[in-house]
Formats: sequence, C-alpha cells, structure tokens
Amino acid sequence: MKIFLDTIDLGEIKKYSEIFNIAGITTNPNLARRFGMSDDIEMVREIGKIIGNEKEIHVEAFGDNAKEIIDNSQRIKKNCVKYNLVFKIPFSEDGVKAAKYLINKKYSTNLHLIFSLGQAIISSSINSNYICPLIGRLDDIGHNAIDNLNKIVSSFKINNSKTLIMGSSVRNLNHVIDCYKIGVDAITIPMKVVKEMFSHPLTDTGFLLFKKDLNQMRQVSSINFNKHLLVDANQTLFETLVTLQNHKGAAVAVTKNKKLSGIFTTGDLNRLIKGKKKFNYDDKIINYISKKPYSVDITDKVEVITNLVKKYNLGQFVVLDQEKVLGILDVKDLL
Repeated sequence: MKIFLDTIDLGEIKKYSEIFNIAGITTNPNLARRFGMSDDIEMVREIGKIIGNEKEIHVEAFGDNAKEIIDNSQRIKKNCVKYNLVFKIPFSEDGVKAAKYLINKKYSTNLHLIFSLGQAIISSSINSNYICPLIGRLDDIGHNAIDNLNKIVSSFKINNSKTLIMGSSVRNLNHVIDCYKIGVDAITIPMKVVKEMFSHPLTDTGFLLFKKDLNQMRQVSSINFNKHLLVDANQTLFETLVTLQNHKGAAVAVTKNKKLSGIFTTGDLNRLIKGKKKFNYDDKIINYISKKPYSVDITDKVEVITNLVKKYNLGQFVVLDQEKVLGILDVKDLL
C-alpha cells in the first residue's frame, strides 16, 4: 500500500520523508495560504524541492466545467513541468470528461469525491490513474465506509482494473489498518494519524526500560561530571563559595596533598549559617568539611551509584581515579 502524506507542512514533509518511504504528497489548495504560499504553483515547487522529481504530488485542478479543469491542469503543468504531478479532479460529468481528455494527453489523474461503486466503475472505464473514495465523510453520515471501499477493491480486482484506489478522508488509525487489510492500493494520511502510527504505550515503556538498563551499565567515566569542583584544603571558606557559585555546584571535593580530605556541600553551608557556632569566611575550608564523603571510582558502574542513592539518599559523590580526585558527580548528571 502506497503511503501519501496529506499535508503541505514543509517541515513535516521533510521530517517524515527522511524517516520512511512515502509515495508522495496530496495537497489541498485551501491550505496553501495557511502555510505562507501564494498559490498552487509555489506550493508544488516548494514540496518538489523536498521530495524530488520522482515522488507524486497530487494537486487540485478545480473548475466549474471541463474546460476550466483542463485549463487549470495545463497551467499547473506548464509552470511545474519537472515534477511528477497527479491532477485531483472532483468526480462529476465534467470532471470525468476533463480527466478523459487529460489522460489522452498523458496527464495523470485522480478522480476524487468518490462515494459509490457506480462512480468508481465510471472512473475505471477511462483508466484514471487513481480514484479517491472518501472514508471519514461517509462514516460521518452513518454509512460503513470500509465496507463500501471493500466492494470497490474486490470489484476492481475481479475486473483487472488498472485504476489504483486511494483511501482518503482518513480520520484515525483504524481507517489506515482497515484499508491495509482489504488491499487498498494507496492511502493519504493526515499528520495526526501518521504520528499515531509510530506510537504504542508498550513500545514507549519498553524503550524506557532498555534505556534505564543500558544507563545502569555505563561506567562513571562516560558521565559528564563536573571536574572544576575541587578546592585545596588551605583555601578559605569564601574562596570555596566562589568556586561553588562559578561552577553552579552543590558540593566541592576538598584535597590535601592531592588526596581526598573531605567534601563541602551547600547543605553544610546552610547548617553553618543557621548554627550557633561563629565562623569566619577567611577560615580555611578544611575546618568545615565532612571528612568521610562517599566516593565512586571512575571505573564503577552507574548501578553502584544508584544503589548508594537508594540506600543513603545522597545527592553528590566525589569521583576518584584510584586515589586521584577528579571532581564531583551530582545525581542529576545521571539523567
């Protein structure tokens, strides 16, 4: 089943034509101005720049009579000669007449606004490239649109019709699935439904579980922890606070002779300010550190950190390479 995108949103066309194989685009002249396009010519050219010259662009060739439909088709073709155009023509006596003329001139046509098998048979008799039976609109008035479509599909197969059947007026994912089940040749799908086709709650849940498991297997060395949150034991409390502020940290590792002496956190600072004990910002930071911080080695797995977080409700860890102090890992770095 050929899939066409029922949109002229250039961003969406570019995105999804890069994700999966689309057969082309079906357009609606009423949408051109909404997306900042001056007319149908600009619309075709802008879409063509994205999808290229081979994929089909179905464009409306509207008119009140056969002559107007033909003239419109010729006008668009003349100005967009390098693109693979299929002209959408509303089904009517004049529409079929115009389509027959255009087919003889090697134009591709799509007779749309088809609702009955009788209309489909007439369209097939002139070998229109496509017909476009509407699904949603028929459902809206209480008819079984898929059953109606199935009769057309079956009849065309029995009679070896060369006309392709394109399901249109698609409102939901079930319409797409039903069209596929009954063997519709092509379908034009609005972007809302295309996005639904990619989504399933179990897929999303499974993806998150895989991501979580893979994350737990990573080494600390793969995490972008903060290597600037280090101060020497002889630095002052004030200098330490400057380091915390400059590097937006919640803790600093304090070293003496390049070995870990302890950790100073914003929690330690809050307790210091609220406490009764006097302190001086010029005091050495070693007087205010927690001397037995939790540390992880750069070769440890994230799972080790996760277990420590669960057990002790910790927010920061000192990262070591054996005895060498490398920096501070914040639990938020794991996200």
